[in-house]
Amino acid sequence: MTDDALAQAAEAAQPTIQPYEPFPPFEHWLSAPFDSSAFDRFVSQLDDLRASTQPAMLEDAVRIATKWAAINTGAIEGLFQVDRGFTYSVAVSSAAWENIHAVKGEFAAASIEDAVRAYDFVLDAATGAHPITEVWVRELHQIVTSSQEKYTVITEVGSQEQDLPKGEYKLYPNNPLNFDSNVVHSYAPPIDTPSEMARLIEEMRSKAFADAHPVVQAAYAHYAFVCIHPFADGNGRVARALAATFLYRAFGVPLVIFADQKADYLDALEAADAGSPAQFLRFVSERVIDTVAMIKEQVLTAATPAVSDQLAVMRSMLSGHGGLSHGEIDAITVRMKQAFGAALAKQLKEEALSAPLSGQAITVSASVRNRPTDYRLVPSDGSYVGIQIQGEAPAAANTAAYYIGMTRLPSASVPDFAVVRQDGHVALTAELRELHPTISQAFVFRAEAAALREFRRLVLEAAAQAEYSLREAGYL
Repeated sequence: MTDDALAQAAEAAQPTIQPYEPFPPFEHWLSAPFDSSAFDRFVSQLDDLRASTQPAMLEDAVRIATKWAAINTGAIEGLFQVDRGFTYSVAVSSAAWENIHAVKGEFAAASIEDAVRAYDFVLDAATGAHPITEVWVRELHQIVTSSQEKYTVITEVGSQEQDLPKGEYKLYPNNPLNFDSNVVHSYAPPIDTPSEMARLIEEMRSKAFADAHPVVQAAYAHYAFVCIHPFADGNGRVARALAATFLYRAFGVPLVIFADQKADYLDALEAADAGSPAQFLRFVSERVIDTVAMIKEQVLTAATPAVSDQLAVMRSMLSGHGGLSHGEIDAITVRMKQAFGAALAKQLKEEALSAPLSGQAITVSASVRNRPTDYRLVPSDGSYVGIQIQGEAPAAANTAAYYIGMTRLPSASVPDFAVVRQDGHVALTAELRELHPTISQAFVFRAEAAALREFRRLVLEAAAQAEYSLREAGYL
């Protein structure tokens, strides 16, 4: 290759330097098309939320949105990588928040904490109506880069790590090279940075700026700041926090830009570089609408009882006497009834009926008349235990008594269990301690005494029927 050809190739390899284009005055942005009517209608939902929601609940939702902004502002700059699943879980879960360092590393955790403090700093300024000054912007930069000690500089000999001056305007050019286009995009030269920052502060203090829509304020402040790029590093993080100032002040919400929206974000900024700010205005407007929508959903979700709380309530509902499950209580009730049935059978055997009366133990399906209102039946148990006594002709008689176990209702102030006769009479009561974990001997004695009493009552009833039959037949 000839010397001329080599020279031409070397010249072609040199990047094209795009000179710094000072950010436009605010009046230029006021002329950009921006229809805020749909935006304002949507954001009015915040007023509805404030009127219908507990303040603490809305504050929690805004706090979560602030964490979304803080997590993603560093990710946009490539300090670490996140996805929306990580962003959401970390923002809403205190345990996940405290575990960021284990998942993303100590630097990411520290950077996110710095960003949260930066947004808190911005929120304080917005709600306190503090003026935005160069000193304030420098302090914001110090906060958001608090944990960042170094930044990468591209030099003639390659990339180098240098100490990051915090809260100080740049001393060296920080113009990025687009490797795809081989074009250097120039920010404000270091020598012009102080005057350009002073001009930006004046623009933000103007009456036209104060009277403008908050979205226009936020978008312009962000764009003008990144045009200047006044610090060696951290400018994007400061720009997004600066833009949030006007949104916090007007709507009480931050500017949330997710890392996966970076391409659209940069396209909108490039359109503004080309003299058309409408795309960036629309981008900022849509991000605020998204943030409001997410806050609304978060509030509505927070107003719905957590699954764990609902399960706790259900677990308490599923507990019966003594903390036992309803199934266990039902089983105890059935066991008590069976124990009483055994006591009835024992009395029938020991008392040894003789002619003209005879008896037998029975199990029947029936229903309780005049059921005690303080007790409930076991839903799965429809069988009654009892005895039947019959008299032979001419002393005809036929009578029976049958019983079922019941459990007291939670609100009732009666013994825990009852053995109930078919006519609603409570024949025997018991406490849980007598039946669980095993049936006590004391209950067995009481059951036998009650069974004997019921047996004798039934014999009296059978005898009365037999007497009536004899009288009807003329024997008496």
